[in-house]
Amino acid sequence: TIMKKFLPAAEALLEMIVVHLPSPVAAQKYRVENLYEGPKDDEAATAIRNCNAEGPLILYVSKMVPTTDKGRFYAFGRVFAGTVKTGQKVRIMGANYVYGKKEDLYVKSIQRTVLMMGRYVEPIEDVP
Repeated sequence: TIMKKFLPAAEALLEMIVVHLPSPVAAQKYRVENLYEGPKDDEAATAIRNCNAEGPLILYVSKMVPTTDKGRFYAFGRVFAGTVKTGQKVRIMGANYVYGKKEDLYVKSIQRTVLMMGRYVEPIEDVP
């Protein structure tokens, strides 16, 4: 359309993000204090600070997306450290979790690892 040629908003927005926002590697060095409530010198904090794919898994689930299977959801989130793999056992800390306590803490297995690209869902092996 004429407006897309005159004002390519998607391209302009993407370029602004790339040019003006820091990379995760740079940003997590100073954002770890806001991202992690535990001790700032432990293994998890260090892995977050360094974006370490070999460190412990630190994942923030921001949205639960319903699947075509009734009662199932995709946990949509961002990996801050570690690698997510299908079949991996993870500790899920709910909204009421307090560091060092067992309340609102669950251990579950990751059933599927997928990459969501718009309306398409692509199964993948792992996500660093």
